[in-house]
Amino acid sequence: MSAATSLSTGRLYGVKRVCSAWGVARSTFYAAPIDVKPAHRGPAPAVCDEELFAMIEDDLDRSPFTGEGHRPVWVTPAPRRVRVSRRRVLRLMREHGLLSPRRVRQGAGVTHDDTITTDAPDVMWGTDGTRVQTVDEGMCWIFTAVDHFNCEVVGRHVCKRGDPFRRAAAGVAGAAETLRRP
Repeated sequence: MSAATSLSTGRLYGVKRVCSAWGVARSTFYAAPIDVKPAHRGPAPAVCDEELFAMIEDDLDRSPFTGEGHRPVWVTPAPRRVRVSRRRVLRLMREHGLLSPRRVRQGAGVTHDDTITTDAPDVMWGTDGTRVQTVDEGMCWIFTAVDHFNCEVVGRHVCKRGDPFRRAAAGVAGAAETLRRP
């Protein structure tokens, strides 16, 4: 590009003008040709990809398990006789289709009719929680159990720590209150 001639002036563009237009330092232009890709950084691997792949296949053949992922293969002694990267083992197993298959859902699954209302009270409840700031106690959690029939709060639980066990306590409180009803 720097050897090209401008159509309007008839002069060469020059390295300085081309580099400033591209936003590249002139030292970068002179350091290496633009089309040359930089060499791989770091030390050369102890074994080539073909040898490492043979070790991985050998390890998979000796393993009593099927469909292992790349981590168990990387950790086992066979590929670890030489130092290899976990990502390199993953790349080789991915290229050759040796990774464990993705698990898919078994069975038909649960059908849902897109409604959460019921025809009678105390058939279905939902729980939810929120974190609130109080003046005296600081942050706390409020969990409620709501009846899906009439949106009535049937149970509540207030605590300092919000986890699934505390959320279940709101449902238990709702069940106890339902049993107390006449």
